[in-house]
Amino acid sequence: MGIKNLLDISIISKVNYQWLNKLKVNQKIALGYTVALSISVFGTISGVTVGNHLKRQAIVQEKQTFAEIMILHRLQTAILQVRTHQQQLTSLTKQPINFKEEYQHIIKHSESIQKSWSEIKWIIENQQHYSEKEIIKLEILINSYEGVPKKYLLSLNRIVQEAIVLNLNSAEKSRAAEIKLKEFTNSDLARKFDSISDDLIEIIDFFYSEVKQAKSDVSKAIGYRNIIIYSGVIISILIAILLARCISKAISYPILELDKLTKTITEEENFDLRVPVSTEDEVGSLASSFNHLIFRVKQLLDEQTANTAHLRAIIDNLVDGLLVSDIYGNIVNYNPAVTRMFGLGDVDIRGIDCQEFIPEIIGLVNQTQQNPTAIFTAEIQPNDKQFFKVSITAITEGNCRDSFCSCLGSVILVRDITQEKEVDRMKTDFISTVSHELRTPLTSVLGFASIIQEKLEENVFPLLPEDNRKTKKTVKRVKDNINIIISEAERLTTLINDVLDIAKMEAGKLDWKKEIVSIEQVIERSFAATFALFEKKSLGLIKHIEPDLPQVLGDENRLIQVLINLISNAVKFTDEGSITCSAKVIHDSIIVSVIDTGNGISQEEQPLVFNKFKQVGEIFTDKPQGTGLGLPICKQIIEHHGGNIWVESKLNEGSNFSFSIPIQSLSTINEFDKIANLDSLVKQLQEHSIETAATSNKQKTILVVDDDANIRELLRQSLQNQNYAVQEAKDGLDAINQIKINKPDLIILDVMMPQINGFDAAAIIKNDPLTMDIPIIMLSIFEDKERGYKLGIDRYMTKPIESNKLINEINVLLSQETSAKKVLVVDTTASTLLTLSQILKAQGYNVVEASNGEECIEKALSVKPDMIIVDSVLSQEHDLVKTLRFEKGLENFFFILLGNGKNDIKTN
Repeated sequence: MGIKNLLDISIISKVNYQWLNKLKVNQKIALGYTVALSISVFGTISGVTVGNHLKRQAIVQEKQTFAEIMILHRLQTAILQVRTHQQQLTSLTKQPINFKEEYQHIIKHSESIQKSWSEIKWIIENQQHYSEKEIIKLEILINSYEGVPKKYLLSLNRIVQEAIVLNLNSAEKSRAAEIKLKEFTNSDLARKFDSISDDLIEIIDFFYSEVKQAKSDVSKAIGYRNIIIYSGVIISILIAILLARCISKAISYPILELDKLTKTITEEENFDLRVPVSTEDEVGSLASSFNHLIFRVKQLLDEQTANTAHLRAIIDNLVDGLLVSDIYGNIVNYNPAVTRMFGLGDVDIRGIDCQEFIPEIIGLVNQTQQNPTAIFTAEIQPNDKQFFKVSITAITEGNCRDSFCSCLGSVILVRDITQEKEVDRMKTDFISTVSHELRTPLTSVLGFASIIQEKLEENVFPLLPEDNRKTKKTVKRVKDNINIIISEAERLTTLINDVLDIAKMEAGKLDWKKEIVSIEQVIERSFAATFALFEKKSLGLIKHIEPDLPQVLGDENRLIQVLINLISNAVKFTDEGSITCSAKVIHDSIIVSVIDTGNGISQEEQPLVFNKFKQVGEIFTDKPQGTGLGLPICKQIIEHHGGNIWVESKLNEGSNFSFSIPIQSLSTINEFDKIANLDSLVKQLQEHSIETAATSNKQKTILVVDDDANIRELLRQSLQNQNYAVQEAKDGLDAINQIKINKPDLIILDVMMPQINGFDAAAIIKNDPLTMDIPIIMLSIFEDKERGYKLGIDRYMTKPIESNKLINEINVLLSQETSAKKVLVVDTTASTLLTLSQILKAQGYNVVEASNGEECIEKALSVKPDMIIVDSVLSQEHDLVKTLRFEKGLENFFFILLGNGKNDIKTN
């Protein structure tokens, strides 16, 4: 090319480029797309058209060839069938009917041969639709065997007709026909007829190769079509690249400048830089908008920096620890307080899984993701000296008000409550100690008041003249005063017991029963206990109990305590109207509600009603009497049963106190139903022992061991009133010395004593073979039954003394004449056996276990138990009563038979 031509091209390119620059960005892009798409569409259409034409030709050729193959297959099959049937004719000459039927098959296949032969001839005559090679193959076949099928069939037909005419009923004629057929089978005409089938195999194989070739042609046609399409696409891409290069020169330069400045601003964080505006098209407008954006971002960053610094200062100076986790439970942020609380110093805990850092809270973190609107709290103890309270809530998108919000993570607030726990422990210990110390003088007050009342009623008042008005008035006043003393002492006892109950519940040391409970019966007994309160205030009593309420497992007496407390509170704060108690099943729980029409509780007071020493009556001028411990005790009892307690109330409209008790599965209830009520069994056993024990005229001696002289005097008077001889000891050492001199029949033993305390004294007595059989009743201001029963004591009672209960226990133990009865427990169910054994051991019995009838008999003979507790069905199967009743050493033992939920006692 010459210089002139190069200059011309340069000028043309420059003119074209200037024309392109005059277009808007969208016009430039549209132009490039239009040209590129046009070429691509043209190439695609051309490729599809040509390729489809070639493909159709190949497909037609394939179909025609396949049709020829089918014709050849039919011809081959028909020839083979004719030969087969012809050969079978030879063996059927003696069976004319079968012979004729077989020949009919030959005629049918002969028609198929003639039809196929004609179709092949038609294909040769219309060869414009078929390949030359195929036609040649077919022509050779026709020319080689023209007339052979027809001659073969005519000859066979002649032989068959002759055989039919001869009538094949005779053996000779049948033999002649058979010989002719065999000769025909081996004739040259038959062999040539057979060779048609052999040649057809070669021709069919050739036609199959033609089909494969046709399929190959189809693939090639598709390939040609794709090549044309791809060529069009490639050409359009090349043109698009050329156009893109031209268009990019007009668009990319100002955008690249914008990008360069953006990176500079990002790297240097210099928001004072500005993008130069050199064009008036969209790119120029973009540059102008970007400059405004930089200015606005600078303003917002300045504000955010100030806010972040302020927020960071607040978080860093929080006394409580703060953790922020993502949805996977990994810590993404925290404040210095949390690392100080866990003694980590300056360790960076970002990225650590919450489960590794605080394992106890992973469950709560998962719950926040399932229920993002709720706040979950828990107390954890990372070591022996620290206690933390953890509150967890979810981080949600926007203003979340339901449980279907998207959770982004969790906020975990950790508060050190070690000091609060210590203060609470000290307060609880102080209250517990004071309450325990009050029990001793209260025992004296209540005991001596009861004795004075009893003596006055029996020995003094009957001697006073009844006609003296002044005397009668004085007697009445003395009676009232004594009743007031006893009543107030009992009220003080109740207060002390409430304080101790709440302390033991918080410490986890309260003894709970587990039994099958009917909520309907709990409600009935609670209303019966509070009926007098309703009568006194003339209030209505309404019950809405859902029929067929399921039974639950729990402590019946404690549940009654809860309901009595709620009903009593309702009566206290209701001057007129009614009290409603309802019980119904909701989901897997029974909901019990006590609804009154009284004063109600304000919204502010409701969260406080379950706090210790807080009385809702404090909001009223006329505050009812109470300790402020009733509702906290109710809360502890219900939560121990796995339920919840809550209040719904409006001021001056009444209150609704409700609690839930979980419903156990039927299998769990049935398992407990199999276990007898051992408290009832023990009571029956004790009563039976009293009735059946041999009475002795000898006066029983009881040793009272207590360091408090007033308690000793009280017990002396109470026991002497029951005709018992009483010895006294001021401490454990004195008791041991007296026992050596004069062995008592029973010992009443205090725990807190100088020299040797009650537990140590009991251990010495129970480990001495000479004194180990003496029954011991431990009487103390402290409840530690487990320790006492482990030492082998027979009963454990707490002060203040309940005289009737104490006398009853003394009578039971003295009627047994020895300590710690031996019990043989027999049951085939391991869980029932374990439960029975544990409860009996807790009652102070020596327990021997057996799991079947044979083992029961063996252990009964070797151990010689005082009683046997056995399943009634098992007893009947092995006839245990009859088997053991006459054995030596078992003359006075008795059975407790368990079955069908009833406790039957049978004695030998």
